Amino acid sequence: MRIYIDQVFESMKREETVILNVLPQSEFRKLHITGSENLPLGKDPEAFCQEVVEKYGRKKNFIVYGERFGLLDSYMAARALEEKELQVLNYSGGIEEWFRSGLPVDGTQIHPEPEQGA
Repeated sequence: MRIYIDQVFESMKREETVILNVLPQSEFRKLHITGSENLPLGKDPEAFCQEVVEKYGRKKNFIVYGERFGLLDSYMAARALEEKELQVLNYSGGIEEWFRSGLPVDGTQIHPEPEQGA
């Protein structure tokens, strides 16, 4: 159920892999793994799973991540998807470990949005 940073980097090259950031959209906009998609876990794991299936189908391999190791958001998302018999791995190091490792990231924390009216 767990995947490590080097395995995530290799897996993201495969077309059948979807890297899912499960944090709120505001956090995703600040900083996320380049090429990852945002689908917040929220308070209803059932609704989260339904949205994943509707958007991506059942034949993808999912890697979920959150902010950092020790927080349960990605673990809870992986567990919910696993219960729906989807192929899922949890990258528990999260965006914090990914960023510290110097791997590709995007977001306003890296590329600030232009000011309104500028």
